[in-house]
Amino acid sequence: MDRIVKILFIDGEEGEYLLLADLLSKIHHTDYQLVWHDRLDGALPAIFGDDYDLVLLDYYWGSGHTAQDLLTAAKTQACTTPIVVMTSEMETEVDREAIRAGAADYLIKGHIDTQLLERTLRYAIERKRTEQHLSRLAHYDTLTDIPNRILFRDRLEHAIRLADRDQGQFALMFIDLNGFKQVNDSFGHDTGDTMIRVCADRLKECMRRSDSVARMGGDEFTLLLENTDNGANIAHIAEKIIERIGAPYHIGGYEMRIGCSIGIAVYPDAGRDAESLLKNADMAMYQAKQQDDSSYRFFTEAMNKAVRLQLRMESDLRAALRLNQLSLEYQPRIDLNTGDIVAMEALLRWQHPERGLLDAKEFISVAEDTGLINDIGYWIVECACQDLRLLQRECHLELRMAVNLSVRQFRDEQLVHRLAGTLNELDVPGRNLEFELTEASLMDNLDLVSLCMRPLSHLGLEFSLDQFGSGSCSFLHLQRLPIRAVKIDSRFLAALNHSVDDQRLVTAMINLAHNLGKVVIAESVETQEQRDWLQAAGCDQMQGYLFCAPQPVDKVCRTIKQWHSIA
Repeated sequence: MDRIVKILFIDGEEGEYLLLADLLSKIHHTDYQLVWHDRLDGALPAIFGDDYDLVLLDYYWGSGHTAQDLLTAAKTQACTTPIVVMTSEMETEVDREAIRAGAADYLIKGHIDTQLLERTLRYAIERKRTEQHLSRLAHYDTLTDIPNRILFRDRLEHAIRLADRDQGQFALMFIDLNGFKQVNDSFGHDTGDTMIRVCADRLKECMRRSDSVARMGGDEFTLLLENTDNGANIAHIAEKIIERIGAPYHIGGYEMRIGCSIGIAVYPDAGRDAESLLKNADMAMYQAKQQDDSSYRFFTEAMNKAVRLQLRMESDLRAALRLNQLSLEYQPRIDLNTGDIVAMEALLRWQHPERGLLDAKEFISVAEDTGLINDIGYWIVECACQDLRLLQRECHLELRMAVNLSVRQFRDEQLVHRLAGTLNELDVPGRNLEFELTEASLMDNLDLVSLCMRPLSHLGLEFSLDQFGSGSCSFLHLQRLPIRAVKIDSRFLAALNHSVDDQRLVTAMINLAHNLGKVVIAESVETQEQRDWLQAAGCDQMQGYLFCAPQPVDKVCRTIKQWHSIA
């Protein structure tokens, strides 16, 4: 031990500290640094951290308390810092209890000299290093230095417990190299070992921080993907692995290539225990191996088809952005007091080359999961602002444009800057643009959304809360956030004419919103009876098929002119 050895001394007696410091100063060939802590609770973070090489701990702490619990906790949490306990006199039972609980050694105060102290410290530190080395040999693959099947099994069991507790899911990948045997036989085991090490490094490059990779033996690996709630994301990682494993290897002056087959089992659909998950991932891997090239396969055929469909949708959506297949339609919003059209809601459409005209609800989740929502969102705002200027110019009206905003867009650090630039470039006042957020998405991402709402409101932009009544937005949030209007969830309107309870509920919602100073909007109004009831109940604005279906900008422009000429 030729470096500084840092020791944490936990004892309430200053005299004991001074005595130990004096003894340590007499050990000339090693530099010991002794840090005294007179409070056990204050020393806990240091004990479980990596700041100290050893802990000296008074076994008795305070009235009737011992260090037994601390030692047990250190052993349970695989604490890497050796702990030596101290007592005032020799107690055989205490000695045994301390060692069983995980103490590295045992010292008696008043009977410690320089030689005994040095021997005890060196033994405790070296013993801990030996234990850690043996543990690593038992749990890590010696060729690749990644976890072996023993440690991976422990991590898999832990992932099952967490997912079961949180009702979550995770994915297990079983990866088998294609063509490795030919390389190993043709170029020798040294080349094969080098290739295995490179494969392990490439797999680690494909992992997130929360994931785990292991070598199961030979040319087989496993990958544990925790916190996965989307099949397409799992598929993307599989594709990335296939790409990285399939890249050229330059070993011993030769260029060579291999591939891989990947079987994927998702908890809990593919099994609720480690044995089932490993077996089903292995089975899926063999199914993938039947393909000519590197490929992956999910254990369940239904999931396989669903993931393929989503990946196809994602590819088509990227093409839609390039080929200008997206468009906007607009649905007017009418002021019930004046009968005037006062606003438009921009609704996204996709003219799919095979499936025809698609509503946003059929593909917006794919856009959100892949991050395409940011590019699509900025395109919607720009297009809607351009059409807003056209409508105001052609119809001679001061209209407001409502745009649905995804919570995912609030994660874009450029959101405020980009929107400010668009408004300035197109000369559209911020007061003419309104962003709609669903109540559920707002409450699920309250901190993130509220952080961006303030600077956006300073630009004059306003917000409305869609599907009001379907989530759990509190009065406090309604009052404090810059929300101008609420839109009553359309499900409450469907039974208005034959449900007294729904009528009372909608009436209460309208009164509540008015008391909070909010404008109340009803959407999906389809019958004259609904309109009459809502108007009598004090609703401020309405939109729906009773007035006008969503239309392209040129048609909605004619609708506005006809509406106001009749009005």
